[in-house]
Amino acid sequence: MKRLAALVLPGLFVAGCATTPPPSSTALPLPAPVPVEATPLPAPAEPPPAEPAAVPATPARIADGDALFERLRGRLQSPACDEGSRSGTWRRRYAGHATAFEAKLRRGLPLLAYVVEEVERRDLPGEFALIPIVESALRPEARGIGGPTGLWQMVAGTARHHGVRVGGGYDGRLSPVDSTRAALDYLVALQGEFDGWRATAMAYNAGDGRLRRALARSGDADVSAEHRRPAGLATVTYDYVAKLEALACLVAEPDRHGVRLPADAFAPLEARNVPSDVPGLPALARRWGVDEATLRRWNPSHRSARWTAATSRHVLLPSDQPRPMASSMSAAPRAPAEAPPPVDPSEEARHHRVVAGETLWRIARRYGVALEALRAANGLAEGDTLRVGVRLRIPD
Repeated sequence: MKRLAALVLPGLFVAGCATTPPPSSTALPLPAPVPVEATPLPAPAEPPPAEPAAVPATPARIADGDALFERLRGRLQSPACDEGSRSGTWRRRYAGHATAFEAKLRRGLPLLAYVVEEVERRDLPGEFALIPIVESALRPEARGIGGPTGLWQMVAGTARHHGVRVGGGYDGRLSPVDSTRAALDYLVALQGEFDGWRATAMAYNAGDGRLRRALARSGDADVSAEHRRPAGLATVTYDYVAKLEALACLVAEPDRHGVRLPADAFAPLEARNVPSDVPGLPALARRWGVDEATLRRWNPSHRSARWTAATSRHVLLPSDQPRPMASSMSAAPRAPAEAPPPVDPSEEARHHRVVAGETLWRIARRYGVALEALRAANGLAEGDTLRVGVRLRIPD
């Protein structure tokens, strides 16, 4: 950050010299000074009272296709439609199979809406929300050739690096909650190093080290799927960006390309914490009174009848499903549904009000506190989402 230099203005002093005449017997007496009545200066006008800062409203949950694609359009980087031949090729491929393309989107609408809401919460480019379409066709159970797994097709090493449990009889890459958090964490980190969403997407696909070396060889930061820049990357990486460009264009201008985006209504998916004493998915379905098939559909990482110690305690569930009774949640981590209690104004400096796009990790880094200490001070569990406007306690 730039620092403002202090501008010091030296004082200007003017000295006047008075000459006193020598005493004289003929000098006339000076008249007595006439008192001058001072005119009082008007009191400075009081500034108008400052209006309280507006707390950003939490966006409404996305509950149908029309709202989903409208919200997604609002986050796409401009211009959404690139006239390059490579992205044009992929636009024609998607639009040329319009029925299958629409069916794929319809099947994954709730998951896509969940991802869009998470992208909004972190204030990221809308193109990032399209990555699961390219990676897995919005299938959280997808397994790729060579090891990539899940909605975001993450390799095990990258997933572990970003806090996803892989091993011990559990693969968190199959959890939409854990994999989405980890993938967006990774994209945020890449975005901090590479310029623009295209370069970030290239790094996500090819690996940050490979892109870094390619940019160093090219001698500049120019990135283009159309012109295969930087040179030396695999064709699949250039096509990866071209696919995202094509999808962004179809979302932005579906009518122009003869594509119909599904407008179906659906129940939004929400992340919930599982009680620590629940041994497996069937028991969870009974505890919550939820259809087991619904749990299996949205949580392929939790399908086993008995979970291991490594199993994540986060699940996705449609919001129209019955909410767990409070008594059944006694052993679960506290959900982020309640704001911290009011505090004394004198302690306001050690609190932070959450704004759109913030993450707990960023807030912890801003105040120089440990992430786990920040979670503990606010009764938050790993994977809990932050609500805009909530005031967090900042531990000493």
